[in-house]
Amino acid sequence: MNNKTKQIIVVVAVFVLALASLGTVIGLIVNTGRLSEYSGGFSYTLNGSRATITGYDGDEKEVVVPDRVRGNRVVAIAKGAFSSKASAIEKITVKTTSSAFSLENEAFKDMTALKTVVLPDGLKVIPEGAFSGCKALTRVIIPDSVTNIGDKAFYDCTSLIFAYNSEEYSTDGENAIDEEIFYMPSGLLEIGANAFENCTALIGAYFNKALEKVGNEAFYKATAFTELTLEEDCEVATIGNNAFQNTKLRSNSSYPLEFKHLVNIGDKAFANITSNFTQFKFPATVKSVGANAFMSTTSLSTVEFEDGSVLETFGEGVFQDCTYLSSIVLPESIKSIPAKAFMGCTRLLYSKDFVIGKNVEEIGEGAFAIYTNNATYSRYSIEVNSENEYFAITELQEFKKSSSSNTYDHGLLTNADGSVVYAYFGSYDKTSSNSGGSAFRFNDINGNQIDTITHIKSYAFAGVAFEDMRLPKTVKTLGEYLFYESEDFLTTYIESVEWEWAKTSFNKKTDGSPEVEVMILISVNATESEKSDFESALAADGIYVGWASSVD
Repeated sequence: MNNKTKQIIVVVAVFVLALASLGTVIGLIVNTGRLSEYSGGFSYTLNGSRATITGYDGDEKEVVVPDRVRGNRVVAIAKGAFSSKASAIEKITVKTTSSAFSLENEAFKDMTALKTVVLPDGLKVIPEGAFSGCKALTRVIIPDSVTNIGDKAFYDCTSLIFAYNSEEYSTDGENAIDEEIFYMPSGLLEIGANAFENCTALIGAYFNKALEKVGNEAFYKATAFTELTLEEDCEVATIGNNAFQNTKLRSNSSYPLEFKHLVNIGDKAFANITSNFTQFKFPATVKSVGANAFMSTTSLSTVEFEDGSVLETFGEGVFQDCTYLSSIVLPESIKSIPAKAFMGCTRLLYSKDFVIGKNVEEIGEGAFAIYTNNATYSRYSIEVNSENEYFAITELQEFKKSSSSNTYDHGLLTNADGSVVYAYFGSYDKTSSNSGGSAFRFNDINGNQIDTITHIKSYAFAGVAFEDMRLPKTVKTLGEYLFYESEDFLTTYIESVEWEWAKTSFNKKTDGSPEVEVMILISVNATESEKSDFESALAADGIYVGWASSVD
């Protein structure tokens, strides 16, 4: 054997050994799930005999994910597995029979051509962002085994309309279903945050009995969402912040929406619903209602509370700017009416049923800033239960309008001793007059100036229609935005400045820029230096000060 032959034998031996070593490495990688294999257009990794689909490079527009690849059971689809074909694949059907099958987060995210998905029985969770951004997705088959729809699962699926638990269904006959309804799985317990946000084609949904929680912003900006059907005795206990904000959710006398086991309502949960949401009934189980929960739901006119309610307060601004709200009877359990609770509810005082209950101990600033310049919907005063020890109505002197020979009642909501003013109710306007002239005056029913008032709360004269006011000299403090949204107000007359002046006290807009300059005429003994300092302090807020020897 010559040297050349020996060299060839050595090279071959080394190559064989290298192949053997590589085989060992490959075997190790396969067994530890780190090797990517390929079959029928699918890339996948293995963990023992369990396969996770990681990619697809086939040409099919309707892709079927098999139960097995090369004998290995498909148990998962990885994040972005079909992303390379996102603009081509229109349908994905998953055929696996594994009871452990799962989707990774964002498994089908931004598949822009995807229209239909069929998910397999046994799937437990639709994870975070699973179909986010699938703008062509119209229908999904979701098995009843799913217990959780994760955060942003269908976020921005702007064509999504329909879901059901099987491909076998009928639109006719006794068990017919509606192909424009999203039927939630019967085992579903939770809908995650933003799960259906901006699903602008979604018209309706069916909530099964098992559902317990609707997450924050779950249907936020689903602007066509109208029909919500609850299975009998539906278990929903929590509706998160902004959950149905900016939808068209319907709830009225012929189609009442009643969550019988509801405990928590989040901030702005039902805000900005502008049509067909005319009534809402709070079950006795409700314990918390978030800030602005129904804010600017302008169609809401009737609110009811189930007997046995334990609710003690609401979030700030709970019914703010519900301009059609006219019927609400607060439960006896209410102890606190928070700030801005009924701000802008111009029709509320038109109802004779609204009474501040006997157990109310606290009223927040602006709670009844009801813009009383709309006389059509304004009562003369609000009512306080005669057994309430904390609040009262102070009646003011009757007044006349230049266009009428009638006299009109009006008044103030105050604390029990009349020292703190929370709100004015009535229709005194720039054509009105009392025994002291046209300026609004704090005169009692007999025409005498009230001398008990020391504090006036923020927004107390929101939306008034008169131009001038004379404040009693007993007043020591004024709240901010006293004349908020009072378009006609021009001047207030004051006989004392012995209080700590709150910044923007007289501004008519919360942005700090009144549409009409406010002039304050003050009759008080003060040095020129004190007057200059006072003027400077208010000038920055568009408030101008004049000094007078008399304000009569």
